[in-house]
Amino acid sequence: MSLMNSKHDQFFITFPKGFFYPEILEKWNPIIKRLKLNYETLEDFINACIQGITFPNVELNTVTQQQGQFNIHYRGGKELEPIFDKQITVTFKLSEAFLSYWILFNQIELFREYSSRLPFWPPLYLSFLDHHGFELITFELEQIVPTGLTQFTVNYTTTLADFGAFNLDLRYNRFNIKNKFLPNE
Repeated sequence: MSLMNSKHDQFFITFPKGFFYPEILEKWNPIIKRLKLNYETLEDFINACIQGITFPNVELNTVTQQQGQFNIHYRGGKELEPIFDKQITVTFKLSEAFLSYWILFNQIELFREYSSRLPFWPPLYLSFLDHHGFELITFELEQIVPTGLTQFTVNYTTTLADFGAFNLDLRYNRFNIKNKFLPNE
């Protein structure tokens, strides 16, 4: 194994305890427990269904100024966070009876209801690991708003168990980057 190459599975994202609304826990925990799976909580089940993340790009705009016959580019006038594309896509495995989809669908449904709920979901934590499995960087996403849940297809002609997936699109308003195992951090 070369230490200079990235392994694209050296990350984890966690939906922390308390992420799901109490109504979701009350409705779905008995179903998860009835399946006799190795998950203590609904968050454990959903975290186990995560397949991947699309991390946002960073587009650094420049400012151009004419100097004689040349256009000179300078750094833009904003710091990094305001120009960061604050959207991620989390890919989930479709579980038995499409539970992973319906749990997240139900969470979004309650989020969108007119109620006294907070206008954001709790923070999520995306951690990047070194080749030994230690966290080096933790990216904390704050003030999260769901923006989309992709479709999936069911079909009577598909009779074998199939590995399917769907995406949950999230927008966050703020973030914190926490460096682990680095001096003075």
